[in-house]
Amino acid sequence: MKKTMCFIAALLLIAALPIGVLAEAWTGVDFTLEAPENLYQLGPSLEETDPAWALAGIGDAAGKLEEYREMGVLVNFLSEDGATDISVMRKESEEGQRIFDLRLMEEGDKAKFLDGLAKAGDENVTIDKGWFENKAGLLFYRIKIDVAGEQEMHELIYGTIMNGYSLNLDIHTIDAAMTPEQEELVRQMADSMVFTNILEKPPEDYSKAVNTLLLMVLMLAAVAGPLIYVPIKSKRDKKKKAKLAEQLSEFHKVNGRDTAHGEAAFINETDCTREAIRRFSFYQAYVKNVGEVVFGALLCVVTVCAAFLIDSVWWIKLAAVAVTVYYAYKLIGMQGAVEKIQIKVHSQGTSQTAHYTFYPDVFRVSGIQSANVVPYFQIMDVRKCGQYLYLYYGPDNAYLVDTYGFKLGESGEFEKFIRGKMQKQ
Repeated sequence: MKKTMCFIAALLLIAALPIGVLAEAWTGVDFTLEAPENLYQLGPSLEETDPAWALAGIGDAAGKLEEYREMGVLVNFLSEDGATDISVMRKESEEGQRIFDLRLMEEGDKAKFLDGLAKAGDENVTIDKGWFENKAGLLFYRIKIDVAGEQEMHELIYGTIMNGYSLNLDIHTIDAAMTPEQEELVRQMADSMVFTNILEKPPEDYSKAVNTLLLMVLMLAAVAGPLIYVPIKSKRDKKKKAKLAEQLSEFHKVNGRDTAHGEAAFINETDCTREAIRRFSFYQAYVKNVGEVVFGALLCVVTVCAAFLIDSVWWIKLAAVAVTVYYAYKLIGMQGAVEKIQIKVHSQGTSQTAHYTFYPDVFRVSGIQSANVVPYFQIMDVRKCGQYLYLYYGPDNAYLVDTYGFKLGESGEFEKFIRGKMQKQ
């Protein structure tokens, strides 16, 4: 009976011992290390209902699991009293991918890397940094952080970069100094670490740099395109205006400024109302220059889509969005800008009604401006939109001719007449 009772007591004692009571290898995906004795082994793979959480004194298992996932904890070694808390954490980053293997770095790069790992931003913070090479030849950075003040905190980190990711052994204490035994325990864990599968560093991937360069070219085209195109177009338009002015001066020398020969072929009255001007402004802004509008819009859309579909840096994405928003703002405001100019142009006369009389070689305009004779070679383009014909006498300005406003002649015959004048130029 006594032997049976002793056997049951031994089983109960074994069940009550902390998880991982024996020193044995803890195995990760591609590395192993010696687990510390008499500490609970917790981690993200542990079920929320596992009794180990309660044994380790953790009441909120779900919250702890979420913390593990956020911090990249692979395993957490915890003493029963919570005084010793060691985590093994894995972190993926672009820097880790670039370095790949800490041992491959040049000495100068190592110094810069170590200097940038942790910096004291407060007089209460003391940081000690250095290097540690374990018996397997792995290189670790060692960082000791001591924070004084109202809440004392101490942290010791042994970290390495291998196979393109960072691996840290981290122990911290709060409101209590870290004991030499605790520091030695973490050092021994780092010293025992062995990578079972060391990969070769892949060749440099320049695709991201090429993608970034391509995005920058697209954004430059979206920004610089109008800056280049507008002056070229303006210069071209000035040449046309100069040529027309020369022709007009020669025409006036021969025919006078207010002379029209022959009988009137067409007479038209067009009410240049606010609505008529608004229609023309819409046509001028979005229809006449539809190629430029579509090209600019597509360029911006492609740029912003590429910035987010391709793995680009944050400032490239921000710049792409900024360029697209700016272009959208300018695009939306184009009609209003044209309308303001047209209202000013059509308010120079004594009336909102344009009176046109078309002769064989010239036509007379009055009402919306002082009476003026215009030779047909001044008309640069003829466009039709709805009930209106637009007789362009400049790249952005046109005489509005309502096809329902003919007092003499028919609109269909007039369109053939005016387009015939354009073909003779």
